[in-house]
Amino acid sequence: MENILGKYRGFNVVERDGKEGIQVLFDNVVIMPFVRDDKGLPLMIGVIKEPNPFREGGQTISLITGTKDPSDGDYLTTAMRELKEESGYDVTDSDRWFYMGNVFSSKLVDHEQPCFAVDVTGVKRGEATGDGSESEAQQEFILIPANDVVKVKDIFIPGLFIKLFKYVMGIDIH
Repeated sequence: MENILGKYRGFNVVERDGKEGIQVLFDNVVIMPFVRDDKGLPLMIGVIKEPNPFREGGQTISLITGTKDPSDGDYLTTAMRELKEESGYDVTDSDRWFYMGNVFSSKLVDHEQPCFAVDVTGVKRGEATGDGSESEAQQEFILIPANDVVKVKDIFIPGLFIKLFKYVMGIDIH
């Protein structure tokens, strides 16, 4: 049985079987753009740097995320749209996109997020269009060296970076 403890924009705080957690009320995607080196290995990873009062120093580094619009149709379409809005890369060639599975962000959240990697090597970067929100106006898309992935505190970045080798590079990690 579920008991709603609080309703908020985008999520509810609920109690299920004596445990409290978060019930997410929207669908979203996570996107990790990357640039390959001349050997085909990931050289740079695209991340968002933005203000976040819940993080040390008031800043956070995270991957691109975005909410699915009803007009998107599928998650890949959402990922393509969000990539262009937040980074300026317009990548519609599906051969450059890799579905990396669904992940949970926390054991307290009942929401799986579909994750994608996209190879932006050699793609000309345009202007990030944003979605008109204040939060996107304050963020900055940057490429960080693959060697710095382990220094980032957002677990999605190193977690999906490891999956990148399995899904994109063909290396089976057990």
